[in-house]
Amino acid sequence: MAAPQQIAVKPLTFLTTLGTTSQVAGVLTKGSQIYIFGNTDNGPFIRAIDPSGKELWRVVLDSDQPAIATAGAIDGAGNIWVAGSTSLKSAVPTPAQSLAPINPDGELGVIQETTHGLDAVALWEIPAGGTTPNLFTAKQQSEVLITAVAADKNGLTLAGVAATEKGSSGFFVNTNFAGEFMQSVRIGTQATGINATVRHRDGSKTLIGNSAETLGGKKLAGISDGVIIKVDAKDVVTQIVRSSEAKANRSWDSASTSLLFGGSIIKGTQIQSAVTKFSTSYSPQWTARFASTGATFTFGTDRAFFASTSPISTLRAWAPKSARPLLLTFDTKGLISAAFSAPLRQSDVFGLIESKEIGLIALTTSEGVISAYVAK
Repeated sequence: MAAPQQIAVKPLTFLTTLGTTSQVAGVLTKGSQIYIFGNTDNGPFIRAIDPSGKELWRVVLDSDQPAIATAGAIDGAGNIWVAGSTSLKSAVPTPAQSLAPINPDGELGVIQETTHGLDAVALWEIPAGGTTPNLFTAKQQSEVLITAVAADKNGLTLAGVAATEKGSSGFFVNTNFAGEFMQSVRIGTQATGINATVRHRDGSKTLIGNSAETLGGKKLAGISDGVIIKVDAKDVVTQIVRSSEAKANRSWDSASTSLLFGGSIIKGTQIQSAVTKFSTSYSPQWTARFASTGATFTFGTDRAFFASTSPISTLRAWAPKSARPLLLTFDTKGLISAAFSAPLRQSDVFGLIESKEIGLIALTTSEGVISAYVAK
Protein backbone atom coordinates (compact mmCIF):
# COMPACT_ATOMS: atom_id res chain seq x y z
CA MET A 1 0.00 0.00 0.00
CA ALA A 2 1.35 3.39 -0.97
CA ALA A 3 2.16 5.81 1.83
CA PRO A 4 -0.33 8.65 2.20
CA GLN A 5 0.63 11.80 0.34
CA GLN A 6 2.15 14.42 2.59
CA ILE A 7 0.44 17.79 2.88
CA ALA A 8 2.29 21.04 2.30
CA VAL A 9 2.07 23.61 5.09
CA LYS A 10 1.05 26.98 3.67
CA PRO A 11 1.85 30.31 5.34
CA LEU A 12 -0.83 32.29 7.12
CA THR A 13 -1.23 35.84 5.79
CA PHE A 14 -0.60 38.67 8.24
CA LEU A 15 -3.54 40.97 8.87
CA THR A 16 -2.73 43.32 11.77
CA THR A 17 -1.68 43.53 15.39
CA LEU A 18 -4.40 43.78 18.03
CA GLY A 19 -2.77 44.78 21.32
CA THR A 20 -0.96 43.13 24.19
CA THR A 21 -1.78 40.06 26.23
CA SER A 22 -1.60 42.18 29.39
CA GLN A 23 -4.65 44.18 28.25
CA VAL A 24 -6.60 42.12 25.71
CA ALA A 25 -8.98 39.50 27.11
CA GLY A 26 -10.64 38.44 23.87
CA VAL A 27 -11.37 39.19 20.23
CA LEU A 28 -14.64 39.00 18.27
CA THR A 29 -15.50 39.66 14.65
CA LYS A 30 -18.59 40.47 12.61
CA GLY A 31 -18.76 41.63 9.01
CA SER A 32 -15.65 43.61 8.16
CA GLN A 33 -14.89 44.70 11.72
CA ILE A 34 -12.81 43.19 14.51
CA TYR A 35 -13.73 43.91 18.13
CA ILE A 36 -11.10 43.79 20.86
CA PHE A 37 -12.07 43.85 24.52
CA GLY A 38 -10.09 43.75 27.72
CA ASN A 39 -8.88 45.75 30.68
CA THR A 40 -6.63 48.71 31.44
CA ASP A 41 -5.91 50.75 34.56
CA ASN A 42 -8.92 52.85 33.55
CA GLY A 43 -11.22 49.83 33.56
CA PRO A 44 -12.73 47.47 30.97
CA PHE A 45 -12.89 48.57 27.33
CA ILE A 46 -13.92 47.49 23.87
CA ARG A 47 -12.72 48.91 20.58
CA ALA A 48 -13.41 48.26 16.91
CA ILE A 49 -10.87 48.14 14.10
CA ASP A 50 -10.96 47.40 10.40
CA PRO A 51 -8.80 44.63 8.86
CA SER A 52 -5.92 47.09 8.37
CA GLY A 53 -5.84 47.84 12.09
CA LYS A 54 -7.39 51.32 11.84
CA GLU A 55 -9.37 52.08 15.00
CA LEU A 56 -13.02 52.88 14.27
CA TRP A 57 -14.22 53.48 17.82
CA ARG A 58 -13.33 52.81 21.44
CA VAL A 59 -15.64 52.60 24.44
CA VAL A 60 -14.89 52.41 28.15
CA LEU A 61 -17.18 49.84 29.77
CA ASP A 62 -18.13 51.86 32.81
CA SER A 63 -19.09 50.35 36.12
CA ASP A 64 -19.58 52.18 39.41
CA GLN A 65 -17.36 49.58 41.06
CA PRO A 66 -14.18 47.71 40.10
CA ALA A 67 -14.85 45.40 37.16
CA ILE A 68 -13.08 43.21 34.64
CA ALA A 69 -14.10 42.05 31.16
CA THR A 70 -13.12 38.47 30.41
CA ALA A 71 -15.35 36.90 27.71
CA GLY A 72 -17.59 37.92 24.84
CA ALA A 73 -19.95 36.91 22.05
CA ILE A 74 -21.96 38.44 19.21
CA ASP A 75 -25.59 37.42 18.73
CA GLY A 76 -27.38 36.86 15.43
CA ALA A 77 -28.64 40.44 15.34
CA GLY A 78 -25.12 41.81 15.59
CA ASN A 79 -25.31 42.95 19.21
CA ILE A 80 -22.00 42.63 21.04
CA TRP A 81 -21.99 41.13 24.53
CA VAL A 82 -18.98 41.42 26.82
CA ALA A 83 -19.10 39.60 30.14
CA GLY A 84 -17.02 39.80 33.25
CA SER A 85 -17.14 40.34 36.98
CA THR A 86 -17.79 43.34 39.18
CA SER A 87 -18.31 44.27 42.81
CA LEU A 88 -21.67 45.68 43.78
CA LYS A 89 -22.21 47.98 46.70
CA SER A 90 -24.54 46.51 49.27
CA ALA A 91 -26.30 48.28 52.09
CA VAL A 92 -25.53 46.96 55.57
CA PRO A 93 -26.83 48.19 58.90
CA THR A 94 -24.65 49.93 61.45
CA PRO A 95 -24.07 47.95 64.66
CA ALA A 96 -26.84 49.94 66.36
CA GLN A 97 -29.42 48.88 63.79
CA SER A 98 -31.14 45.50 63.95
CA LEU A 99 -31.38 43.47 60.78
CA ALA A 100 -35.13 43.28 61.44
CA PRO A 101 -35.77 46.48 63.38
CA ILE A 102 -38.80 47.28 65.46
CA ASN A 103 -39.31 50.88 64.41
CA PRO A 104 -42.67 52.33 65.48
CA ASP A 105 -41.55 55.90 64.71
CA GLY A 106 -40.65 55.01 61.12
CA GLU A 107 -37.18 56.52 61.47
CA LEU A 108 -34.48 55.21 59.17
CA GLY A 109 -31.25 53.90 60.61
CA VAL A 110 -27.92 54.97 59.19
CA ILE A 111 -27.00 52.71 56.26
CA GLN A 112 -23.38 52.19 55.30
CA GLU A 113 -22.21 50.96 51.92
CA THR A 114 -19.72 48.15 51.66
CA THR A 115 -18.04 46.40 48.75
CA HIS A 116 -16.92 42.82 48.44
CA GLY A 117 -14.74 41.06 45.90
CA LEU A 118 -15.79 40.58 42.27
CA ASP A 119 -18.90 38.75 43.39
CA ALA A 120 -21.32 39.85 40.68
CA VAL A 121 -21.70 39.03 37.01
CA ALA A 122 -21.28 42.03 34.72
CA LEU A 123 -22.72 41.94 31.20
CA TRP A 124 -22.29 44.84 28.80
CA GLU A 125 -24.37 45.08 25.62
CA ILE A 126 -23.19 47.21 22.71
CA PRO A 127 -26.24 47.30 20.42
CA ALA A 128 -25.71 46.66 16.73
CA GLY A 129 -24.82 49.89 14.96
CA GLY A 130 -24.18 51.73 18.23
CA THR A 131 -21.34 52.39 20.64
CA THR A 132 -23.20 53.17 23.88
CA PRO A 133 -23.03 50.17 26.23
CA ASN A 134 -25.81 48.94 28.48
CA LEU A 135 -24.70 47.30 31.73
CA PHE A 136 -26.56 44.44 33.42
CA THR A 137 -25.42 42.89 36.69
CA ALA A 138 -26.36 39.95 38.89
CA LYS A 139 -25.07 39.48 42.44
CA GLN A 140 -23.64 36.03 43.21
CA GLN A 141 -22.84 34.06 46.36
CA SER A 142 -19.08 34.57 46.04
CA GLU A 143 -16.42 35.81 43.65
CA VAL A 144 -16.84 34.65 40.05
CA LEU A 145 -14.71 34.62 36.92
CA ILE A 146 -16.50 34.43 33.57
CA THR A 147 -14.55 32.41 31.00
CA ALA A 148 -17.14 31.92 28.25
CA VAL A 149 -20.30 33.40 26.72
CA ALA A 150 -22.62 31.70 24.24
CA ALA A 151 -25.49 33.48 22.49
CA ASP A 152 -28.39 32.31 20.33
CA LYS A 153 -31.78 33.76 19.39
CA ASN A 154 -33.22 32.94 22.82
CA GLY A 155 -30.58 34.48 25.07
CA LEU A 156 -27.15 33.99 26.53
CA THR A 157 -25.26 31.62 28.80
CA LEU A 158 -22.31 32.86 30.84
CA ALA A 159 -19.99 30.25 32.34
CA GLY A 160 -16.83 30.09 34.38
CA VAL A 161 -15.54 29.54 37.88
CA ALA A 162 -16.99 30.49 41.27
CA ALA A 163 -15.06 30.63 44.53
CA THR A 164 -16.07 28.21 47.29
CA GLU A 165 -14.89 27.60 50.84
CA LYS A 166 -12.88 24.59 49.63
CA GLY A 167 -11.63 25.95 46.30
CA SER A 168 -13.74 26.49 43.20
CA SER A 169 -16.84 25.20 41.45
CA GLY A 170 -17.98 25.31 37.86
CA PHE A 171 -20.58 27.98 37.35
CA PHE A 172 -23.11 29.13 34.76
CA VAL A 173 -26.02 31.53 34.53
CA ASN A 174 -28.54 32.27 31.78
CA THR A 175 -30.06 35.60 30.82
CA ASN A 176 -32.39 37.00 28.21
CA PHE A 177 -31.52 39.97 26.00
CA ALA A 178 -33.12 42.35 28.51
CA GLY A 179 -30.46 41.40 31.05
CA GLU A 180 -32.86 39.49 33.28
CA PHE A 181 -30.72 36.77 34.86
CA MET A 182 -31.93 33.36 35.96
CA GLN A 183 -30.67 31.64 39.09
CA SER A 184 -27.03 30.65 38.68
CA VAL A 185 -26.00 26.99 38.91
CA ARG A 186 -22.81 25.60 40.43
CA ILE A 187 -21.17 22.30 39.56
CA GLY A 188 -18.75 20.75 42.03
CA THR A 189 -17.55 22.21 45.31
CA GLN A 190 -13.77 22.37 45.37
CA ALA A 191 -11.90 21.73 42.11
CA THR A 192 -14.04 22.27 39.00
CA GLY A 193 -13.99 24.93 36.29
CA ILE A 194 -15.95 25.61 33.09
CA ASN A 195 -14.00 26.91 30.08
CA ALA A 196 -16.54 26.93 27.23
CA THR A 197 -20.25 26.50 26.62
CA VAL A 198 -22.57 25.74 23.71
CA ARG A 199 -26.30 26.51 23.58
CA HIS A 200 -28.51 24.07 21.65
CA ARG A 201 -31.80 24.61 19.83
CA ASP A 202 -33.81 22.58 22.36
CA GLY A 203 -32.70 24.86 25.20
CA SER A 204 -30.08 22.50 26.56
CA LYS A 205 -26.45 23.46 27.06
CA THR A 206 -23.09 21.74 26.80
CA LEU A 207 -20.43 22.86 29.27
CA ILE A 208 -16.80 21.76 29.08
CA GLY A 209 -13.84 22.24 31.37
CA ASN A 210 -11.86 20.34 33.97
CA SER A 211 -12.38 18.80 37.39
CA ALA A 212 -10.25 17.22 40.10
CA GLU A 213 -13.19 16.04 42.21
CA THR A 214 -16.03 13.54 41.99
CA LEU A 215 -18.93 14.85 39.88
CA GLY A 216 -22.30 13.14 39.60
CA GLY A 217 -20.87 10.02 41.21
CA LYS A 218 -18.06 9.81 38.63
CA LYS A 219 -14.70 9.72 40.35
CA LEU A 220 -11.45 11.36 39.37
CA ALA A 221 -9.34 9.26 37.00
CA GLY A 222 -6.23 11.40 36.57
CA ILE A 223 -4.70 14.34 38.40
CA SER A 224 -7.44 16.44 36.80
CA ASP A 225 -9.92 15.24 34.18
CA GLY A 226 -11.45 16.93 31.18
CA VAL A 227 -15.21 17.07 31.71
CA ILE A 228 -18.23 17.42 29.44
CA ILE A 229 -21.48 18.36 31.16
CA LYS A 230 -24.95 18.24 29.61
CA VAL A 231 -27.57 20.55 31.09
CA ASP A 232 -31.22 20.38 30.04
CA ALA A 233 -33.53 23.30 29.26
CA LYS A 234 -34.40 23.58 32.97
CA ASP A 235 -30.70 23.86 33.91
CA VAL A 236 -30.58 20.38 35.42
CA VAL A 237 -27.37 18.42 34.89
CA THR A 238 -28.35 15.26 33.01
CA GLN A 239 -25.01 13.84 31.86
CA ILE A 240 -21.34 14.04 32.81
CA VAL A 241 -18.57 12.58 30.65
CA ARG A 242 -15.03 12.74 31.98
CA SER A 243 -11.67 11.69 30.58
CA SER A 244 -10.12 8.53 31.98
CA GLU A 245 -6.39 8.99 31.57
CA ALA A 246 -4.43 8.13 34.72
CA LYS A 247 -1.69 10.47 36.00
CA ALA A 248 -2.71 13.18 33.54
CA ASN A 249 -3.85 16.78 33.84
CA ARG A 250 -6.58 17.08 31.22
CA SER A 251 -8.86 19.94 30.33
CA TRP A 252 -11.35 20.75 27.59
CA ASP A 253 -10.85 24.42 26.74
CA SER A 254 -12.70 25.31 23.52
CA ALA A 255 -15.87 24.13 21.81
CA SER A 256 -17.58 24.82 18.51
CA THR A 257 -21.34 24.61 18.02
CA SER A 258 -20.65 21.41 16.06
CA LEU A 259 -19.13 19.84 19.20
CA LEU A 260 -15.55 19.95 17.99
CA PHE A 261 -13.60 20.27 21.23
CA GLY A 262 -10.03 21.32 21.85
CA GLY A 263 -8.08 20.75 25.03
CA SER A 264 -4.77 20.08 26.68
CA ILE A 265 -3.12 16.97 28.09
CA ILE A 266 -0.18 17.25 30.47
CA LYS A 267 1.42 14.00 31.55
CA GLY A 268 4.83 14.20 33.15
CA THR A 269 6.94 16.44 30.93
CA GLN A 270 4.81 15.80 27.84
CA ILE A 271 2.26 18.41 26.73
CA GLN A 272 -0.25 17.70 23.97
CA SER A 273 -3.22 19.28 22.25
CA ALA A 274 -6.29 17.09 21.94
CA VAL A 275 -8.83 17.66 19.17
CA THR A 276 -11.98 15.52 19.27
CA LYS A 277 -15.21 15.58 17.26
CA PHE A 278 -18.12 14.40 19.42
CA SER A 279 -21.61 13.22 18.54
CA THR A 280 -24.65 14.77 20.22
CA SER A 281 -24.48 11.96 22.80
CA TYR A 282 -20.80 12.85 23.45
CA SER A 283 -19.39 9.74 21.84
CA PRO A 284 -16.06 10.55 20.16
CA GLN A 285 -16.31 10.28 16.36
CA TRP A 286 -12.60 10.88 15.90
CA THR A 287 -9.73 12.28 17.91
CA ALA A 288 -6.20 13.53 17.25
CA ARG A 289 -3.29 14.48 19.50
CA PHE A 290 -0.28 16.66 18.80
CA ALA A 291 2.71 17.76 20.85
CA SER A 292 2.14 21.42 21.67
CA THR A 293 2.22 24.17 24.28
CA GLY A 294 -1.26 23.02 25.38
CA ALA A 295 -3.64 25.81 24.35
CA THR A 296 -6.02 24.56 21.62
CA PHE A 297 -8.80 26.39 19.76
CA THR A 298 -11.43 24.82 17.51
CA PHE A 299 -13.88 26.20 14.97
CA GLY A 300 -16.76 24.70 12.99
CA THR A 301 -16.62 21.00 12.24
CA ASP A 302 -13.02 20.70 11.12
CA ARG A 303 -10.56 23.42 12.23
CA ALA A 304 -8.08 23.38 15.10
CA PHE A 305 -5.34 25.83 16.06
CA PHE A 306 -2.45 25.20 18.44
CA ALA A 307 1.29 25.82 18.81
CA SER A 308 3.01 22.70 17.50
CA THR A 309 6.29 21.60 19.10
CA SER A 310 7.27 18.50 17.10
CA PRO A 311 7.09 16.98 13.61
CA ILE A 312 3.77 15.68 12.26
CA SER A 313 4.25 12.80 9.85
CA THR A 314 1.51 13.81 7.42
CA LEU A 315 2.89 17.35 7.03
CA ARG A 316 5.70 17.86 4.56
CA ALA A 317 8.90 19.31 6.08
CA TRP A 318 7.17 20.17 9.34
CA ALA A 319 9.78 20.00 12.11
CA PRO A 320 9.54 23.07 14.36
CA LYS A 321 12.58 23.73 16.53
CA SER A 322 10.41 25.75 18.90
CA ALA A 323 6.66 26.22 19.40
CA ARG A 324 4.97 27.47 16.22
CA PRO A 325 1.24 28.16 15.64
CA LEU A 326 -0.36 25.64 13.30
CA LEU A 327 -3.87 25.74 11.83
CA LEU A 328 -5.20 22.36 10.68
CA THR A 329 -8.26 21.31 8.71
CA PHE A 330 -9.54 17.74 9.15
CA ASP A 331 -11.72 15.52 6.99
CA THR A 332 -14.73 13.60 8.33
CA LYS A 333 -12.44 10.80 9.56
CA GLY A 334 -10.17 13.13 11.48
CA LEU A 335 -7.33 13.04 8.96
CA ILE A 336 -5.48 16.26 8.18
CA SER A 337 -6.56 17.74 4.85
CA ALA A 338 -4.92 21.19 4.97
CA ALA A 339 -2.40 23.07 7.09
CA PHE A 340 -1.29 26.67 7.61
CA SER A 341 1.42 28.03 9.88
CA ALA A 342 2.35 31.38 11.37
CA PRO A 343 5.85 32.83 10.97
CA LEU A 344 8.72 31.58 13.10
CA ARG A 345 8.64 34.58 15.42
CA GLN A 346 5.10 33.73 16.59
CA SER A 347 5.26 31.40 19.59
CA ASP A 348 1.73 30.70 20.86
CA VAL A 349 -1.96 30.85 20.00
CA PHE A 350 -4.61 33.24 21.34
CA GLY A 351 -7.83 32.41 19.49
CA LEU A 352 -9.65 31.36 16.32
CA ILE A 353 -12.59 33.40 14.97
CA GLU A 354 -14.34 33.96 11.64
CA SER A 355 -16.38 36.49 9.72
CA LYS A 356 -17.77 36.01 6.22
CA GLU A 357 -16.08 39.16 4.95
CA ILE A 358 -12.62 38.65 6.44
CA GLY A 359 -12.51 34.85 6.65
CA LEU A 360 -11.00 32.62 9.31
CA ILE A 361 -8.77 34.67 11.62
CA ALA A 362 -6.01 32.95 13.58
CA LEU A 363 -4.73 34.91 16.57
CA THR A 364 -1.14 34.42 17.71
CA THR A 365 1.19 35.90 20.32
CA SER A 366 4.85 36.80 20.38
CA GLU A 367 6.58 38.61 23.24
CA GLY A 368 3.22 39.71 24.59
CA VAL A 369 1.88 41.16 21.32
CA ILE A 370 -1.23 39.66 19.70
CA SER A 371 -1.33 39.38 15.90
CA ALA A 372 -4.10 38.40 13.51
CA TYR A 373 -3.54 36.19 10.46
CA VAL A 374 -5.88 34.80 7.82
CA ALA A 375 -5.76 31.53 5.92
CA LYS A 376 -5.86 32.11 2.14
